[in-house]
Amino acid sequence: MSHPLLAEVIEFLQQMPRFSPTDELRLHIDDVALGWVRPAVADALVELAGAHAVRKGESLHLRAAGDSVGRSIIVQGWAHALHERGLLQNWRDEPMTLMHQGKNFLTTERAAFRSLGMATQSVHLNGWLASPDGMQIWVAERSHHKFVDPGKLDNLVGGGLAAGESLAVGLAREAWEEAGLQFRQVPSPRAELHVARRIGEGVQDECIHVFDAFLPAHFCALNQDGEVAHAGLMPVEDALMLILGGRFTWDAALVVIYGLLRQRYFGHDGSAQLHLQLRELGHLA
Repeated sequence: MSHPLLAEVIEFLQQMPRFSPTDELRLHIDDVALGWVRPAVADALVELAGAHAVRKGESLHLRAAGDSVGRSIIVQGWAHALHERGLLQNWRDEPMTLMHQGKNFLTTERAAFRSLGMATQSVHLNGWLASPDGMQIWVAERSHHKFVDPGKLDNLVGGGLAAGESLAVGLAREAWEEAGLQFRQVPSPRAELHVARRIGEGVQDECIHVFDAFLPAHFCALNQDGEVAHAGLMPVEDALMLILGGRFTWDAALVVIYGLLRQRYFGHDGSAQLHLQLRELGHLA
């Protein structure tokens, strides 16, 4: 017998926004296709790059430098200029790295990744509590001052991977900053989920590394960086209803659903159906 909410969860996944270019141009830097840019951003980049910029149909080709260090310096300069022109929002002075074929291709300001539609990596952790009353999950409410998705519900831990960080280091940092959580041993990633959608800043193209942790009953989440308004436990049934009601961020909803799938919350057949849906929709490799 299938779970009573299985059909609704599948419909929810099918309705999740998926990026498909409309007026965006495919961005190539040093002959590598790596992003998507809106026309206004493309026009600015053509002006900034001068003779090193070429439009080819629906693509924009930029020549930066022959190595990652030089390329990073040039792209960072473009990012500053875009920010000054109001075309790059939410500047954070946080560098992120774009990997290509397992190597550092470039490092630049985090905010530039959305405006240029380049791929990012993040770490998200489901915090579970097995109690006599059933499974519960830690849910965080994002600060109402957040630039992206203010006030939305989120995973206990979730954030972008900074330049030079391994998954373990990034997760440990985010866990402390967002929940005051310290690990005796950092958990291993359970999956890589993919989200690609159009957002206010540009395009989010993100690989989400998913982690699970069963936390002790005495654990109390305590935010350290001001990015979480509140965090608390709730039954997984309540969390699932809030997901279906649109209260969670898309990223966090996907992570929770995958966590429940792994625990066979939807039954053996239901979990198999969801797994297939995630693959067909491009969220799971």
